[in-house]
Amino acid sequence: MITFDTSSLLSYYQAKVGLTGASTSTATTGTTSSSSSKKAIPAAPWTTVSTQASDLVKSALNGRKFVDEGAAEAASPGISGDYKKLFTAYQALNTLTALASRSSEKNVSDSEIKRLQTAMTKGLTELTNYVQNLNGENMRLTTGAAMTTDKSTVGIPKNVYGYVTSTLYTGQVDDEVPQFKGNVSFDMAVTKFGETTTLKMDLSEMGTKPRTMANVVSFFNEKLSTAGYNTTFAVERTAGVARTTTVNGQTVKLPATGDDFALRIRGDSIEKVNFTATATKPAIYVTTEAGNPDPDKDTKTDDAVIENTLTKYGAGSGATAGTKVFSDTLEGTVAKVHKTVTGADGSIYVLADVEKSVESQTIKGDQDVALLKYDSAGKLLYARSLGAADTATGYSIAVSSDGKVAVAGSVAGTLTGATTGPINSDSNGTVTDSFVSLYDAAGDEAWTVRRGGLLEDEATAVAFGQDGVVYVAGRTKSDLPGATGSASKGGYDNYLTGFATDIAGTPKALFTTHFGSAENDTVSGMVVDGGKVIVASKEGSEAMLRSFNVATTVVTENRTALNSAGAYETKPVTYTKAATMTVGATRDLGTLKGGDIAGLAIDNGQLYVGGYTTNGSLAVNNVKSAASGGSDGFVAQLSLDLTNTSGDTLAYYGGTGDDTVTGMAVSNGQAWLVGSAGKDLAGQATVGTKDGYVAQIDMATGDATWEQRLTGKDGYATPTSIAVDASGSSALDILGLPRGTMNYVQSDKIVSATSARPGDTFQIRTRERGPLTTITIGAEDTLDTLADKIRRASGYAAKVSISSDGNMRKLKITPAYNTSTVEVLPGKGDSNVLSALGLASGIVRNTKTDDGRTVSADGKGPVYGLKLPTELSLVDETARATTADLLKSATAAIRNAYREMADIANGVKADGSTATSGKTGGTAPAYLTNQISNYQAALDRLTGG
Repeated sequence: MITFDTSSLLSYYQAKVGLTGASTSTATTGTTSSSSSKKAIPAAPWTTVSTQASDLVKSALNGRKFVDEGAAEAASPGISGDYKKLFTAYQALNTLTALASRSSEKNVSDSEIKRLQTAMTKGLTELTNYVQNLNGENMRLTTGAAMTTDKSTVGIPKNVYGYVTSTLYTGQVDDEVPQFKGNVSFDMAVTKFGETTTLKMDLSEMGTKPRTMANVVSFFNEKLSTAGYNTTFAVERTAGVARTTTVNGQTVKLPATGDDFALRIRGDSIEKVNFTATATKPAIYVTTEAGNPDPDKDTKTDDAVIENTLTKYGAGSGATAGTKVFSDTLEGTVAKVHKTVTGADGSIYVLADVEKSVESQTIKGDQDVALLKYDSAGKLLYARSLGAADTATGYSIAVSSDGKVAVAGSVAGTLTGATTGPINSDSNGTVTDSFVSLYDAAGDEAWTVRRGGLLEDEATAVAFGQDGVVYVAGRTKSDLPGATGSASKGGYDNYLTGFATDIAGTPKALFTTHFGSAENDTVSGMVVDGGKVIVASKEGSEAMLRSFNVATTVVTENRTALNSAGAYETKPVTYTKAATMTVGATRDLGTLKGGDIAGLAIDNGQLYVGGYTTNGSLAVNNVKSAASGGSDGFVAQLSLDLTNTSGDTLAYYGGTGDDTVTGMAVSNGQAWLVGSAGKDLAGQATVGTKDGYVAQIDMATGDATWEQRLTGKDGYATPTSIAVDASGSSALDILGLPRGTMNYVQSDKIVSATSARPGDTFQIRTRERGPLTTITIGAEDTLDTLADKIRRASGYAAKVSISSDGNMRKLKITPAYNTSTVEVLPGKGDSNVLSALGLASGIVRNTKTDDGRTVSADGKGPVYGLKLPTELSLVDETARATTADLLKSATAAIRNAYREMADIANGVKADGSTATSGKTGGTAPAYLTNQISNYQAALDRLTGG
């Protein structure tokens, strides 16, 4: 005879319909009572508790707590232990989800969105604090992820002693390369053990031998080998791609495209290589943004896909004028390029605003500033991000003769590690301050200064002066600290500040002065000639030039400080201790009538100012080319003392339509302008929907000696900046080789290679609710020093290694022992550096399999990760959708944890079986089938079906 335990059978059928427990359900309590020794398992909260989303939103906006264990007990009387903790977290997530849902409804006002965002931030903070301080009985919960390894997704570049050019030729391996014909030669200077030899690489020395890729490479290598060098050239070949086409509905194979060929340089760590060439000409670098700004014709949507490109043109004459050397698309996260300049070594520096990331560096806030350095062949040498926690914009860049770089702009919110003067006290990160950053020749940040008044201000121009002074000019709505003159003339007023480092190397403001009109003013450019600083600004609608005379006091004093060996050492230090500033001359060029100033430069002892205007009679003598009507570009050549002289010249450039100027560059009496083109500019037909242009103006005649309309993606193109290298175009362009010294060495500093800043932090601990240890990023930290910090902070419970991933080195954290646990937590507030390092927050532990489930190897049960970030945003439609997805995933993790904890308590394995499960499979006897049917009928009557 076969008998059944009716309670077991009832439990089985309850499980089938989604109920839990070992025996009958108690509807009034939401819990189950057991006739066995097992603990009572509370019914899952999402099956027993139902609260309207509108009520949850109302309670949250009224200030009710998101995390409330008492509320969990009230909703499910008798709940306790881990179930109560999970239920409490679930309720908080449920309320956060209700807030996110409300923000996505139609007709929600901006003011309500702000209230919802405030409540969302408060609730996430409550939930994070609650989870991080939980002490689970049989499980652990983390707002981050449950991991066995925390490996960084952001790397530090390795030194790669090699270089690959862009594609030089497409064809067959034995073909002669067309551009190698004719007079092609360059000099290659190789330095080894302090001795330099210059090798003349003149292809005419090959005689009648065909100038194929292989033959040219053999020619180069023979010269290098004869001179005793290890550096070599090689052919980089990429096989052609097979093609197909459709003819009468049939797929037909076509011959593959030709192979792509480039040059590869295999360098050596002890050999320094420098490339130069004779017969050089100016090279023009233009950045352009292209793409339809409003594809769906709805201004409320943000659906534009904009591409930014960097194009190099070689200057020439006649048919060779404006020869395109390369045109490369910049990284897709570049939002806007503000300025480009060239360096003495032939490099090109691009200052851009970036969103999300730049060159694999994750930015912290909504927008950051990026400094991108390219060689003359268009290869990215390094990328540097400012590291702003909220938003920053870069407006101006300058490069010194010895390779230092200064970047200036505006920043809102936190900027960790900056030297600050008085700044605004806006805690929401909406009021901007001015900033300036100085980088050394290797691209490492020397210092950053943030400075501002009570209201908005921004730095819009920067320049290097004598005695190590860095000049910064911009505009402000309030008085800057220590400034002479008043900034209360109306709206924005201009300012000029000089910075220099003190004896300890800390940047200090030497002076600050305000100037401007009674209307809104903007500094548009700045140049320095010895002790004279000249600023161009638009004051109201007037084009104004102002000069300031600066006299510096340089002293040498002894300073005692710790050296690299950790010992105190006294050395003499020369620095600029003080400066006096006096106001010089001014010159009003006249009203711009809706136009603007786009550039200011010094060339061959003359001052050049460029821009656009509808005023065809600016106050400059000797008009070489007259205005054409509408809005025209202009370039004026003036005396450096700003006096009105007979040698002044003015050239307008434009058609009868409206033409603008967005950038100007000057070299050897030639001026180049870029901007938006009107319909008939230069007599050329419109190419796209909205064209740009680049034009070369000979200031001696006022004639445009080279001009070209530009188009781009979707028929839209707007040049954003231009820079000229006086000797940047040569035979090196034919070979895809960079001008100057080839630098294989990359900075290994974390603050250089990532968006991390000195003073940024994260936390770790090695046991649940244990003490937190803060790890702070230092200015000199590398991956190796950071790894050592983590090991020591964890009491060596963490194993920290550095692995190679392509050309990157990345950090990896694992438990040092089988029972070790390391919890990685974000730093406090805006100092959190985890995203900049590419590390995930959460619990890192070893695991084992128990009854088919993955649990911690330390025997403390499973770990459940919510994978919630430190911030959830409701600012726009995209952010709201992302927030909703994150909350949905976190809620699912709580549900999974609740079910799994109940199964473990009931002895249910991961596959659904129990420890007492009997044999399965086969056909049940008829009498057993009948008995089961009778039990089913009884259960239906007992449970109401």
